[in-house]
Amino acid sequence: MDETEQAEVFTEDATFPFYFANFSGDIRLSALIDVMLLASEDQLKLKDADSRSMVKRGLGWVVTQYHMDLKKMPELGQKLKVSTRATSYNKYLFYRDFWIDDLDGNRLVTLESAFVIIDIKERKIVSAADSLKDLFGSREITKIKKFSRMKEPEDFDKKAEQHIGYYNIDVNRHVNNSFYFDWMVDSLDIEFIATHRIKSMDIKYDKELNLESHPEVFVKMDEDLVSTHWIKTDNKLNVIAKFHWENK
Repeated sequence: MDETEQAEVFTEDATFPFYFANFSGDIRLSALIDVMLLASEDQLKLKDADSRSMVKRGLGWVVTQYHMDLKKMPELGQKLKVSTRATSYNKYLFYRDFWIDDLDGNRLVTLESAFVIIDIKERKIVSAADSLKDLFGSREITKIKKFSRMKEPEDFDKKAEQHIGYYNIDVNRHVNNSFYFDWMVDSLDIEFIATHRIKSMDIKYDKELNLESHPEVFVKMDEDLVSTHWIKTDNKLNVIAKFHWENK
């Protein structure tokens, strides 16, 4: 049996307002991720497992990895259907899929993700299977789902210090992962952003950032329109991502 056959699909309507767009009219990558995560939050809320409910129990959801394929960027004001399902889990990892369709059923965006649950006070990963009673029809598996492996480049094109402010911190008391996307895209030239679009993205979170962190953002652009982005604090890797671009 396919691991998704029993999984409960949750779907809600969405529209991207003008303040989710950049100067060229494209939806910000961080906003795209946030809209999909909101769908999972709304599903989890039905079973008292959303972020606020988890915090009351001293627990927190933390994403470890994403893979996204973007066939077409949603347009401003376009009416959309955002769907998600928790597909499977093992001892420590939850796997969840997301997708965005237009009203004609055309698939625009797909996102695969892996999450862990942490004890907020101890900052340690806790058992996934023991933390939730209802897993939305997701199936327990023994294998670990494979995502893209990314290696930090030996050199970089640009490096910049990044300030962390009060509004960057979420309920888990670390930097909300959406801000990483803004910092990474901002490391590229404005002209490049205006004339290119992302067609796929991979990101892996290694070590969380908090208010006391002093991160540096690095970027390396290859000739084949692949940009590698990574963030380090005190020479330790926090996150690494790879964006595949194409001309508009």
